[in-house]
Amino acid sequence: MKYVILALGLLASTAQEALAQQLKIGHIDRQKLMLMMPERKDAEAKMQAFAKTLEDRLKAMGTEYQQKVADAQAGAASMTQTEKDMVIREIQELEQRIQAAQEKAQEDLAKQEEELLKPMVDRANTAIKDVATANNFTYVLDVSTGTVLVYEKGEDILPLVKAKLGIQ
Repeated sequence: MKYVILALGLLASTAQEALAQQLKIGHIDRQKLMLMMPERKDAEAKMQAFAKTLEDRLKAMGTEYQQKVADAQAGAASMTQTEKDMVIREIQELEQRIQAAQEKAQEDLAKQEEELLKPMVDRANTAIKDVATANNFTYVLDVSTGTVLVYEKGEDILPLVKAKLGIQ
């Protein structure tokens, strides 16, 4: 009975060591990789141009709003109450349109960013998977997300992925 327990204990510790030796863990700072990718600059330029277009539209609406308010203030003395109510309603509707346009602009900008970054993310993910497969990594952890607290014992695969992508 003692020999059976001893044999099972040895077998369990040997199996545990063998399993640990089979696991190969790597880590990468994917955010850092994304910033290094050459197409990032083009995507940022397109996003800035799109943001400028949206900003110009919002400024034009703001100018229109300021003009309507100034006109209403200038003509308030000579307006009837019905005219004042109508002008106030127009200004309030313009305020609502401006607010809706701001919200829509934020949504459009986020959508544009997602569309521009998706090919980069896909390319980076493919390269990471290829490097992981080629180098027999069981796990690759993304340290840029902040969820990994200790990774010193893993291998940083950023240089391998950069080489795969042709980034200096």
